[in-house]
Amino acid sequence: MRTEKVSSQSSDKLMQILECLAEQKLPMRLQDLAEAVGMTQPTVLRYLNSLVNSNYIYQDPESLRYGLTWKVCALGANLGSYASMRSIANRFVTQLSMRFGLGACLVVEENGSCVYLDCIDSSPVAGRILQHIGRRSPLHTASSGKILLASHSDEEVDRYIAEKGLERLTDNTITSREALFAELELVRSRGWAFDDEECEIGLRCVSRPLRSYTGGVVAAMSVFGDASEMTPEHIEKDILPHLTEATEEISRRLGWPGLDK
Repeated sequence: MRTEKVSSQSSDKLMQILECLAEQKLPMRLQDLAEAVGMTQPTVLRYLNSLVNSNYIYQDPESLRYGLTWKVCALGANLGSYASMRSIANRFVTQLSMRFGLGACLVVEENGSCVYLDCIDSSPVAGRILQHIGRRSPLHTASSGKILLASHSDEEVDRYIAEKGLERLTDNTITSREALFAELELVRSRGWAFDDEECEIGLRCVSRPLRSYTGGVVAAMSVFGDASEMTPEHIEKDILPHLTEATEEISRRLGWPGLDK
């Protein structure tokens, strides 16, 4: 009976911490969280470490604040009310853009199209089409769209082709089923996608997937810029390592357990 009572008390404390983080809607400092739940900091820290290890919460390395990951959705919580995907990813989008002096964006799929949720352009070139938040583009024309299409089955891709067609936006746009399937297989094998002036002439773009607690792809993050700046060597040696680091960290905050789990 004593063991059951202690276990019950531990569960109650764990839920108190989770509920407090959800109610606050924004990541919290350890001392503020401890004060809010009426526990000592060492006690709260012990529970937080356990929740971090099980991937229900994350700790921001800069602010040291704790926040919920999307894995909480698996418990029926409505994560959208406390932190949108854009709020989670915005700092990373901004950092990538400023680091390289290029554009960076966050893209989701909606009704068979790419929708740009966030976009920061630190390049000196103005007037790019992609810099408009809320803009849509065909999935098969953009690197982010290829990431999203690559997460679908062959049957679902065929349905996309039948319903949307393979519109040509530039001379480089993929317009045949065979070429699209070959491109998507390449995306799946290497884990990233490339758009070589296929959506807009003069613009190249590289993208990586964002995954949630289910392991599925829920969005894509991209870095884009002038074709003269976005050389294959620059992309592979400089941009991709930082893009990979950013997308994996965001995915962890969305509850993705990672490749080693």
